[in-house]
Amino acid sequence: MNDRYIYDRVVVLGVDGAGNFFKDTPTPNMDRIFANGATNYNVLTAIPTISAECWGSMLLGITPEVHHLTNGIVSSVPYDTRSIFPSVFRAIRAAYPDCELASFCCWNPINHGIIENDLGVYEDTDRDIPLTDKICDYLQNHDPKMLFVQFDEVDGAGHRYGYGTKEHLDRITLTDGLIGKIHAAYEARGFLGSTLFIVTADHGGTPGGDGHGGSHGGTTDAEKIVFWGAAGKTVVPGTIGEMVIRDNAAICLYALGVEQPDTWTARVPSGLFDGVEAAERPVYHVQYASDARTHVSHPTPENNVTTVTGRDTLIAYLAFDTNETENPGTAAVTSHGKRYFPDGYFGTGYKFDDGYLTLDGWEPGMQSFSAAFWMKTDGISRDPSLLANKDRASAKNPGFTFSIRSTSVRYSVGWGEGDWDFEAPLPVDYRGGWVHVILTVDRPQNLVTLYFDFKPVASIPMHPAMKDVSLTALPVTIGQDGTGCHPTQLSAVLDEFVLDGKAWNAETVLRLKDFYRD
Repeated sequence: MNDRYIYDRVVVLGVDGAGNFFKDTPTPNMDRIFANGATNYNVLTAIPTISAECWGSMLLGITPEVHHLTNGIVSSVPYDTRSIFPSVFRAIRAAYPDCELASFCCWNPINHGIIENDLGVYEDTDRDIPLTDKICDYLQNHDPKMLFVQFDEVDGAGHRYGYGTKEHLDRITLTDGLIGKIHAAYEARGFLGSTLFIVTADHGGTPGGDGHGGSHGGTTDAEKIVFWGAAGKTVVPGTIGEMVIRDNAAICLYALGVEQPDTWTARVPSGLFDGVEAAERPVYHVQYASDARTHVSHPTPENNVTTVTGRDTLIAYLAFDTNETENPGTAAVTSHGKRYFPDGYFGTGYKFDDGYLTLDGWEPGMQSFSAAFWMKTDGISRDPSLLANKDRASAKNPGFTFSIRSTSVRYSVGWGEGDWDFEAPLPVDYRGGWVHVILTVDRPQNLVTLYFDFKPVASIPMHPAMKDVSLTALPVTIGQDGTGCHPTQLSAVLDEFVLDGKAWNAETVLRLKDFYRD
């Protein structure tokens, strides 16, 4: 615990898409607030410079390579309340069990995809101006230990007109007025003397041009360099030393006298608080979360996994021990491309870099199904398919795609603008080791559930419009899209692939776990 620089509360106001463009437009309220504060216009945000990755780092104290959050994930999957990487809110709740906590976000996925949902955090969402009114009303009768605010419409102006354009800068000036209103609300309560008041941004963006708005996600200075400023009774006026955006989480905890989680790689920078020099940046070495990661292949048991899942609705069971097409299920399996059989989870597995498999004789239509397999990969790029019957180039046919990204898997149904999809983050240590993946699609319930290492990651209702979509247009393939022509190959080894024509329940999943771990 830190006893010297303890504040009663911390306020973090984040302006999405503002980068360090505050310096290029009038901000009279921020000028006043930080006249005796500390600022840094050269803070490196998270890479890639995308909202979920950046807000995630700011609130979790770790890099995107570790937290694995993307816009798709935070929009559809609640943040894991058991994660070894707690948010700043969870750390504060542990230290102050009875305190008030609040988060007001125009982009609401932050409230459920980055902040844990079991902490009693007061949450609200709205457009920037009405959101500010809600905050000021809330502060009349509440005193949160931590208040987090995300304004979004500066980013909207950047996307529409270009970052650094007059329209974008004008929106920053307008938002400066909203920041001033919130600061005044704290002043009216007499709280400023015991409050650490922070303003920052998640990322910037490019100027666009030729009739196109700006964008972000890259590594140009306009995208990756952001402003961070703080005002408070122990803040040293002037310029803060070197810092990155995830350090925001460490600063919040330090100000409140809360110990930093040992899984974070954030630190308090030099020059922010009197007498405080930056410590050596923490390094977190990911430990294997599953014994399966370092599993050494051994022969397939005499009784295979179909004794657990049953054979009445079995579409495919591919052990990959003798060849890639032997299947006791109802589908005929056809091999395409080169054939490789490296060590698998049991016996050998099938390496998909240069080939794929087609399942003939099964059309998902409007049926339920479950797919399960062991997967081993050193990393993925460009979203290759694990299981699909969709033309991914044209996206015209009403098929499905189950694919893998660099840190997540994605399930998508529909076509073109009618797509419905969601992502779920893979275990942080999945690279180079075995991870077991299960997808269940319950069509009567319109429910999709994902399991990693036999633990449920997310169970999400599909959009109602998808309920009556029949997925019958193209062949179902493993390691490719429905055409077999997708340019990105699946650079992974799969083993023990099971496809069943029913949606498994939790009991079946537990039996699978017992089968593989015995």
